[in-house]
Amino acid sequence: ASAVEEAPLYLFDRTFAKKCPELLKDFEGGLRETCPFWCAEWDGVNGIDEGGDGGGRRGYHDLLRVLGEERRPDYQWLIVGPKRSGSAFHIDPNATHAWNAPIIGRKRWIFYPPGSTPPGVYPSPDGDEVCMPLSLGEWFLTYWDAHVERRKDEDVTRRPLECTACPGDVLFVPHGWWHLVLNLGEDGEDDGAVEDRGVSVALTRNYVSASNLPDVLRFLDTRVSQISGCRDREEAVKPEDLGREFRKSLLNFAKEEGDDGSSCEECKSTSN
Repeated sequence: ASAVEEAPLYLFDRTFAKKCPELLKDFEGGLRETCPFWCAEWDGVNGIDEGGDGGGRRGYHDLLRVLGEERRPDYQWLIVGPKRSGSAFHIDPNATHAWNAPIIGRKRWIFYPPGSTPPGVYPSPDGDEVCMPLSLGEWFLTYWDAHVERRKDEDVTRRPLECTACPGDVLFVPHGWWHLVLNLGEDGEDDGAVEDRGVSVALTRNYVSASNLPDVLRFLDTRVSQISGCRDREEAVKPEDLGREFRKSLLNFAKEEGDDGSSCEECKSTSN
């Protein structure tokens, strides 16, 4: 029998939109139609009501765009890996939300809510370091029984959530949630009618919207050492400047849109 890799390689390409722009365009239209609140552009047609107050205020759900494409942290990736590859438990960077759209292959997701750390995961008090099993296989073998017990937590708000995402689905990943992803391949889809190519391909994007803006600004002010996605690109805003530059760009953008900035009170505050 052929050997099975314990920790298969899982590739994240942050430059795919420049190298293969048509790939992103193939999906942008469908996402705009079905999930307009996750798109990068202003929706000047439907008028999304982000505040939920019925005011019809236009929603802008990728606020880091105000920094400019080259100055903002990395935010979108093409992800490719074989069956049994995936991501160990982590919280998405910079307090951002994310969406994930499988293109080929199914993905099994396990989520733990904020304040409920997964079994076998030991973050340092400041969150700078995390100790956990090196591979997904090790976590499943060692901590699965503990995970099953956590499903029975009397406090339902602390229970983990699980789902399987398939091609055609778009999964929302809220900021601050621990999550693990295991690529399952295509076997089992449509009663076996789909040939299992043994590979997983997905698109994902991290973003800041009105719902997590205060948390993002607080993170940028207080967790500078944990800011990621901008340290290895000369043109990107440096971590120590990111909070200040983001606020400045948000206020300038609001003024250009005819807003005096009153709708972005968080932008006016500064860190202590």
